[in-house]
Amino acid sequence: MNKINLAGKWQYITDQAGAFSIEDIEKKLSSGLFTGQMEIPSNWELQGLTNYNGVVWFITTFDLNSEAASDSHKLLRFGGVDYSCSVWLNGIHLGGHTGYFGSFEFDVTFTLKKENNVLVVRVDSPYESTEGVWPLNKVLIKGIFNHHDCRPGSWDKKHGQDRCTGGIWNDVEIYTFSRSIIRHLKIETRLFENNSKARLLLTGTCYSVAKSVEKYNLLFQLETPSGDIIKQNAVVVITPGEGSFRYTIEIDKPELWWCHDTGTPSLYRITISGTETEEFTAVFGIREVNLDKDSVFRINGKRLYLKGTNIIPEQFLSSLTPGRISGMVDMMVKANINIVRVHAHVNRKEFYEECDRRGLMVWQDFALQWTYDDSTDFVSEAVTQIKEMVRQNINHPSIAFWCCHNEPGNQIYKLDPFLYDAVLSEDNSRIVRLASNYEEHPYDGWYWGTAEHYISVPMGPLVTEFGAQALPDADSLRKFIPEDQLFPPDWNFWKYHDFQYEQTFQIAKIKPGGSIEEFVSNSQAYQAYVIKTAIDFYRREKYGKSTGVFQFMFIDCWESITWSVVDYFGKPKAGYYALQHAFQPLYISIRIRRDTYLPGRNLMFDFWVINDYHSSYAGCRIEIRLSDNKISEIDGVEIPGDGINYYHWEHFTAGIPQDIAFGEHTVYVRLIAAEGKVLTESDFNIAVEEPPHNLLYLS
Repeated sequence: MNKINLAGKWQYITDQAGAFSIEDIEKKLSSGLFTGQMEIPSNWELQGLTNYNGVVWFITTFDLNSEAASDSHKLLRFGGVDYSCSVWLNGIHLGGHTGYFGSFEFDVTFTLKKENNVLVVRVDSPYESTEGVWPLNKVLIKGIFNHHDCRPGSWDKKHGQDRCTGGIWNDVEIYTFSRSIIRHLKIETRLFENNSKARLLLTGTCYSVAKSVEKYNLLFQLETPSGDIIKQNAVVVITPGEGSFRYTIEIDKPELWWCHDTGTPSLYRITISGTETEEFTAVFGIREVNLDKDSVFRINGKRLYLKGTNIIPEQFLSSLTPGRISGMVDMMVKANINIVRVHAHVNRKEFYEECDRRGLMVWQDFALQWTYDDSTDFVSEAVTQIKEMVRQNINHPSIAFWCCHNEPGNQIYKLDPFLYDAVLSEDNSRIVRLASNYEEHPYDGWYWGTAEHYISVPMGPLVTEFGAQALPDADSLRKFIPEDQLFPPDWNFWKYHDFQYEQTFQIAKIKPGGSIEEFVSNSQAYQAYVIKTAIDFYRREKYGKSTGVFQFMFIDCWESITWSVVDYFGKPKAGYYALQHAFQPLYISIRIRRDTYLPGRNLMFDFWVINDYHSSYAGCRIEIRLSDNKISEIDGVEIPGDGINYYHWEHFTAGIPQDIAFGEHTVYVRLIAAEGKVLTESDFNIAVEEPPHNLLYLS
């Protein structure tokens, strides 16, 4: 098989009204009337078409090398076009595609020439009218890329569709071949006999160059994660043109894919070859996931508390490089996150591949954000696209959940059941959710109430959004906010960059202080407090009132001020470290009953030792230190696997020395293994005040 990548400079012309025909374009091309050149693949906003919505025509010319030209069959493949397109090759209309994330292809065997091929692509990424369509009755299935409070302009009617994501954002390639090819392989895995055996059902979609039904001899070669090779030969029947086959492989003692905090994310590689077919390779993992009636999650039969975040990694997918993806996934793993919700969009395949490798589970949303057109036509289009999402990503073991809609309101009854059934028709091996709706999105301390309201463990047991905004640090802010609009802030400029004024000052009551540095410090400290407070309350109710939490959100997708714990430039906020600490697999969660004392008093606090590991710890001790002094110790501590120990303040004595220095002190609570290693530690601050000289009190 030969592959020709058509990346490079393409000619383009804008057609905002969509008035041009292909004949008009051909005339303009011959007359040299095109607007200019644009690098492909890319989103057109990044190539100078600022805030442009509408039609753009793209044209490129290319030759085939002699080897490719001599091949008998040829395909033209697009990796992703935002949003809808029509394609012509050498004056022949090949067809079109709708939806920003799906890959698609055309048979161009009889359309390609050896030289001077002309490829024309009409791309339409339109502006949705704010009179009755956007935002409540949208038609474009673009999720957060077209309507969200973390994108350019937030949800403002005038600016909420700024910085359009339109364009040919992924690869365009020609594939040529003279033998039959496998175009896609669906790999379904099932475990049985207590995970000691696995069965794989392989469903191959192929293109046969044969002119009649034929039997092909195929070699299935399976490379195990430990490097062993399993080979099986089979005969499959292939029909001419589009066809399919099925084959089953059974594996003894399979090496399972686990998320990073439960085991090794083992990956298999399967290669299919034969004298009549081009070689095909796919990577997959063997694992099972389920959610029981109490919303308790299990992977390969083991219970797991879900410690999640939400992510929108980039506004423009063409600029999301493998290096940036690797860095983001690494930061999530280091923050003790075991699952990430890909929030109301479908990302590029490299993101899921990195999650597969690193053992980071994925909750995959479909690209629906808030409400859409209520017509039957929209239901049909949404069903088509959600099936495409599942087919395209089905072999990624990291994906544990499919979710049909984010915050649909009442459309959860009229639209989402059709999407739910469509997903199940493609894949019944994962957890499928109708929606992530408002009733599991507590924003106490931001949109209402205070962080202390999390004591009631609201909207559980599976919370898929919670959090608060925080400013990036001052250096990051200066990269996109001019100095004269930075401090005191130009609130309209800040609002465009997603800052929420009312929530910041009237609910969170964050103080701006006297400088941008002070404002940043106060803002980040508040977000960190909300994150830690919420997670503490939820994790104390592990497997009871709470089975998992997803903080909103991980990183900014553009230069903005949002709920993220990492800014657009990759710099962590204080909230990142709060998330990292509160999500430790072995964690001491502390409830402070008093924070100000006189000398000689006993500290009043409770704490929980929460163990998410499935291994237990015997013969431990808990040490309580006040600054540099050990003031209490609990011996003979047994920490059960996947369990919780609770310690009430009345059950231990931790006295403050009479001769302690007055002022601020730090209290450390440490869990120490039998061999003396500190397994985990948490701390909090107290103040010790000097009593009045005429105050009599018991020592």
